[in-house]
Amino acid sequence: MNPLSPITPLFTGLPARADKFLTGISTVALLRLDGRSLLFDTGPYAYRPILQMRLQKLGVDPGEIDTVILSHVHWDTAANADLFPNAEIVLHAKELGYAEAPGSHDADTPGYIGRALRRLRLRPVTGEPEIAAGVRLVELPGHSPGSIGALVGNALLAGDAVTCAADAAAGDIRYQRGYDGRAGQSLSRALTLAEVIYPGHDRPFRVGPPITYLDDYVIRIRLFTDPAGPDEELQVGSFAAKSFASWP
Repeated sequence: MNPLSPITPLFTGLPARADKFLTGISTVALLRLDGRSLLFDTGPYAYRPILQMRLQKLGVDPGEIDTVILSHVHWDTAANADLFPNAEIVLHAKELGYAEAPGSHDADTPGYIGRALRRLRLRPVTGEPEIAAGVRLVELPGHSPGSIGALVGNALLAGDAVTCAADAAAGDIRYQRGYDGRAGQSLSRALTLAEVIYPGHDRPFRVGPPITYLDDYVIRIRLFTDPAGPDEELQVGSFAAKSFASWP
């Protein structure tokens, strides 16, 4: 990662599926520029203690976060917005409207999320305003009714409008379905806006061509398989620099 970048990933999402559980591993990023501290998405509730710990290690108190940008209001992106007592919560007006009356078929949007958000200091937006020096919101609907991203210099925090690098390489929505047909259009648009994409469920990558990850990875999965014996751990990763970092 570029140490001079104003974007610090606190979590990078993981494009994975499992037959036993929902992964819900989503990207959360800290933006520090022009004396301000902003957060892009907050992750699922399970992130809560880890999110606080990672901010603490960076010397950032939750009270210092002045703005939280919610790309959308699914359970794996918006559950921790209340951790930041002084923050203005920015989301698209259409997303807020949907949050207050989500479809009964929608398993990703909690039925209570609209009521919970209304207790916070909300700033519903329309269009594509600049919300900080060098940070412009962009409309990327389709994954949800009011999905947005944040353009920061040559990088785009895309939320789930760009779920993962594989979707970008294919030019098609494959990893998870969109709310409506605009999802494909928003994916295409996102790939024209920036040189670097921070996707909702994957590591950041350069648009290219070719699509190329910025970093390699290691994923550790601990399994509790024997109550009387040791835990087991699986480790998956790319162990030589850039060894699995490019999609064909």
